[in-house]
Amino acid sequence: MELDRETLEKAAEEALTRPSDALFWDDRLFETHGAVFHWAELGDDLLEESNYLTALDRIKGAAGDFADEHVIDGTARHFACGSLRTIYVQVYETYEDEECECEPYFEHEDGCEQDEDSWYCQSFCLFECDGERCLPEEREFTKAFIEATELALYLKGGGAILDDSDYSEREWEAFEKALKEAVEHAQREYTLVDTCAEDDAIAQRFYEDESTTHRNQWSRPDDVNWDIVEEEYREARDAYFLEKATEVYRWNVLGYDPDQLELFAA
Repeated sequence: MELDRETLEKAAEEALTRPSDALFWDDRLFETHGAVFHWAELGDDLLEESNYLTALDRIKGAAGDFADEHVIDGTARHFACGSLRTIYVQVYETYEDEECECEPYFEHEDGCEQDEDSWYCQSFCLFECDGERCLPEEREFTKAFIEATELALYLKGGGAILDDSDYSEREWEAFEKALKEAVEHAQREYTLVDTCAEDDAIAQRFYEDESTTHRNQWSRPDDVNWDIVEEEYREARDAYFLEKATEVYRWNVLGYDPDQLELFAA
């Protein structure tokens, strides 16, 4: 996306506007670095998390060698939403570290008729560049700010996800975590009767069962229903112990050794 000067100037004004209730100890914030993205770690959903971290990665990538200087991943604590993270990006390029290559020049005072090589002109008429002449006519935006503005405009324009694969991966990890919590809750009912080894074996059976709801209907953390998991875990447990009981019966009653090698005559 090619952004025009007017769009970038408007975005710069918004990013550098300090909130009336802001308390900061870093003098760069809202002076040289503007706020462009926010994420409440406990208050926002997975989509906000994915977009924030994706934006942070892309903005740092655009900044290149200046990432540490041009991009700040700020954190503020809040009792309601935990950590509120904000990406601050340096808006305009700075030039104070660049050497001025301008040649000295003369501007004779009114009425000065001295030769430029004279002591008077060398002292009063000869000027060194003050640095302002070396600056561009219009301040240049940093690459990091241009990238941040492009990402923000994409989201404001109706885009929902900055990186589909990143969001899908985070959603799947959250689903697996929610499902594990539901299984662990279901196992509490059998804490006094099942061993840790039996818990693991039954859980593995539950996870791998193709007929369970989580294998053919669920894919998001909000899908996980603890009542359904509890019921299907109980079924997996019953099947596990039925299989064990069958092995014991075949061994003790029928005299069948499950580990015995069976040879069949041709």
